[in-house]
Amino acid sequence: MRILSRITLPTEGQAWVVGRVGSLLQVGTGFNPELTGREKHLPERYNYGMKRSEVDRKFDEIVDFSGVQQFIDTPIKRYSSGMIVRLGFSVAIFLNPDCLLVDEVAFGWGRRFPEEIA
Repeated sequence: MRILSRITLPTEGQAWVVGRVGSLLQVGTGFNPELTGREKHLPERYNYGMKRSEVDRKFDEIVDFSGVQQFIDTPIKRYSSGMIVRLGFSVAIFLNPDCLLVDEVAFGWGRRFPEEIA
């Protein structure tokens, strides 16, 4: 999944991916714990081809959907694993990927969140 998500390059052979792939792999991967939810997720979206205006336009909706509104300006190191997963998932689906890869990280998002996204 890390290769298909373009996080890791293959050591042998090739992996071709056509389209936009989103991923939610391993809670906390790539997080700087000193950054806030706002600081962490806004710049990261530019790497996935979203324009700044698109990120700015969708940001409040993403945060509202995640349910972490009151903590968005708190450093990530203060978030529970469920909060990190909910925010990461919300960002990932608002990227409108052609394919969303999710590993066991999904078990950390809390009891009610799966019901809310269904």
